[in-house]
This record gives sequence, C-alpha cells and structure tokens, in this order.
Amino acid sequence: MEVGTSVNEENGGLDQLVLESGKSPLQIAQSPSWSLTVQSITANTDKLMPVEATNVIDLAKKALSASKEAALLAEKCSDLDDVVSNSLRTTCSSDFSVEEVKTVRSTRHLERQSKTRRVPKARDVFHEPYNSRRADVQKKINEGFDPKDPLRLFLWGPETKQLLTAKEESELVAQVQDLMRLEKAKKSLQFQFGREPTLVEWADVVGLSCSALQSQLCACNISREKLITANLRMVVHIAKQYQGRGLSLQDLMQEGSMGLMKSIEKFKPQVGCRFGTYAYWWIRQTVRKAVFLHSRTIRLPENVYHILGKVMEAKRSYIQEGNHNPTKEELAKRTGITVDKLERLLFMARMPVSMQRTVWADQATTFQEITADTEIEIPDVGAAKQLMRQHVHGLLNILNLKERQIIRLRYGIEDGKPKSLSEIGNVFGLSKERVRQLESRALYKLKQCLGSHGLEAYADLLV
Repeated sequence: MEVGTSVNEENGGLDQLVLESGKSPLQIAQSPSWSLTVQSITANTDKLMPVEATNVIDLAKKALSASKEAALLAEKCSDLDDVVSNSLRTTCSSDFSVEEVKTVRSTRHLERQSKTRRVPKARDVFHEPYNSRRADVQKKINEGFDPKDPLRLFLWGPETKQLLTAKEESELVAQVQDLMRLEKAKKSLQFQFGREPTLVEWADVVGLSCSALQSQLCACNISREKLITANLRMVVHIAKQYQGRGLSLQDLMQEGSMGLMKSIEKFKPQVGCRFGTYAYWWIRQTVRKAVFLHSRTIRLPENVYHILGKVMEAKRSYIQEGNHNPTKEELAKRTGITVDKLERLLFMARMPVSMQRTVWADQATTFQEITADTEIEIPDVGAAKQLMRQHVHGLLNILNLKERQIIRLRYGIEDGKPKSLSEIGNVFGLSKERVRQLESRALYKLKQCLGSHGLEAYADLLV
C-alpha cells in the first residue's frame, strides 16, 4: 500500500508537470526527453520498492526530491522543444524561400517584370505620419501669419469665400431693390419737408408699420452686405491687375469696393445678366479712374495713360521673348507710334523726386543739400552784374534828358517793370510813333559808344 501510494504520488506529480508545461500529453510523450524522464522515474520507483514500511519520512523526502528532479527535467525538455521548433521553422522558411526563388525564375514572372519596366516608375514618396505632417503645416502657418496682411484683413470673413448661386443672387438683388425703393421714398420726403422724416412718416408713405419697416430695413441691409462680401474676391482680382502704377494694393482695393457698392445701386435685374458680370465693369472703371487721378504728383491726360500702357505691354512682351533691353525703335514699331512721340511720352512719364529724399541709402544727405539754388547768384557773377549796371548808368549820361527817361521807362531800369510805348506816350504827352523814334535814336547813340566804354566784356552776362 505504501509503495502504491508513492507511485500514485509520482503520477500526480507528473500530471502536475504536464499541466504546468502547457503541452498536451501526446506532445510530451512524443518528445525525445520524455523517455529519459520516464526512465528516471521508474528507476526511482525501483529503488523505492524494497523500502521498509517504517521509513515513511525518508520515503516522503525521497519522493519530494524525485518530484523536484522531474520538474527540472520537464523545464529542460520544454527548452529543448522550443529549440527544436525554432530549428524546424527555420528549415521550413528556408525551404519556402527556395521555393520562392524557383517561382521567381518562372517565365510568367519574367514577363510581368518586362511589362512593369515599360511603365514609367513613379517617384518615391515618403509618407510622413499624419500628426507630424499636420504639425509642420500648422507651424508654417503660424510662422507665415502676418496680422497686417491687407488681403487677410480684406477677406477676413467666411462669407468672402462662398460663391452665390443664381437663385441666391436673385433673392439678394430683389431685397436690395426693395431697400433702394425705401430709400428713394425717404429722399422724396426729405425734399418735401426740408428735414429728416420720422419713422412714422416714412412708414405711412411706404404703407408699412413701424416694426415691419424696421425689420425690412434690417433684412435688406444684411442682404446688401452679403452681396458685397460675396464679390470682394473679384475686387481683389481686378486690383491686382493695376499694381505698380502708383497706388498701393490697399488703395486699389478700397476704390474697387466703392465701385462694387455703386454697381449695386445701378444694377437692374431686367438686363438679363449676372450681377458679377455687371459689377466687373464698374469696379474696373473706378480703379482705373483712381490710378488716373491719384497715381502721380503731376496728372497726365487719359489718352497718355492709354498709350503708356501700350508701351509697357510691348516692353513686357519683348522681355518674355528674351529681349530684355528693347530699343526705342522696336517699342515704337510694336506700339504703332513714331520714335519722337515715344520720346515725348517717356519724358512726360518721368516721376518727380522729392527734395527731401536721401541721395544714398546709407547716408542722410538729401537732394536739397546737393542741388544748387537758381535764384542765388554766384558771388563772381553778382559782382560782374553790379559793375555792368554802374557802367550802363554812366553810359546813359551821353543821352539828353527825354531820351534817357524814355530808355529807363521802356526797359524798367528804375522799378524793374518795362512799360509799353503807349504808356510812355501818356507820360510825356506824345504819340506811340514819336516815342518809338526817340527810342531808336537813343539806342543808336548807345551802340556807337559801346566800343569806347568797354561794355563788350559783359556780353556773357546778357540773357
């Protein structure tokens, strides 16, 4: 009975090992280490068979040591099975790779390879993770964000990015027409009363109550603003075409917005076209008029602007063709004008420079400091003119009193204001012809004395 108990305990220990190893009994029985384990267990049982019944404690100790040895052997068997399984896997994978090599060398795969060679290979694209790409885009947006960008400030709302359908546009235009009708009634009342009409008077004229009139005015104003904001992108598109003509982009967009608002007042749905088609011409007209009026300090005629635009277009076309320095003859030929007219146009198109502008960027010297003042004479010239005046006064002494006075009045020697022959005749009570004769005789006398008095030296000072 004791021996049977020990054998059962050993079998229970083996069952425990089977459960701990996590393998089926069939797998453990087929493993190469199982025979060793069984032999060791049978050997231990053979040794335990002749043990006496009195040594129960020694038998239990030996059974416990045998179970421990069995557990260690089971662990070694599991490790050995793992190694064997890994080796089997590697051999299977190697066999599979060999089979793959065999299939790669088949003619069908070679045909597919030849077909793929004919197709142009796409560029290798490195797909970044979505989060990193989104972070980079957000970083670029934050770095390039300019809060003072005129386009960002002008097209700030989401309404400017939405296009209107024909139905929505017709509804908005109808409400704007109602607003124009109400404003027209108000202007007639203002002209009739000579003052601003009250809300009650305005409502009585249009046949509405005060609350209905206020609600309609609010809805019409909202529709007008929505129609304006929906067409602001067209204003920017037209304004960009006129950049570089003397006005900034902000001024051009402002003038274009004024043209857009004016087109809303002038538009009539009965014309049979979309509002954008009608507003385009008003916007362009206001922008061109602003360029014509405010782009230059000295205003030029409109036809001159038109011809200058043709000249700039011809120059731009030559640059696109590769001729970066076209001659005046080439520009005149392509524009359809003469070379002389082109030179006059370019002379008129010169931009004036401010006297307070700096000559060099790295210095504070202005044009006013280096430009000579034409009203201030050079000291040498001033002294020479003073000597000439003294000689002229001395030369007049050779004339008689009447001739001397006529010459002084005729050429403004006294007060700097020359007088006509009739005015001198009224002073002396003579006719114009007599004054002319006396003047001719006095000049003849002066010419005869020029050589003797040495006045030929002042010939360079005469203007």
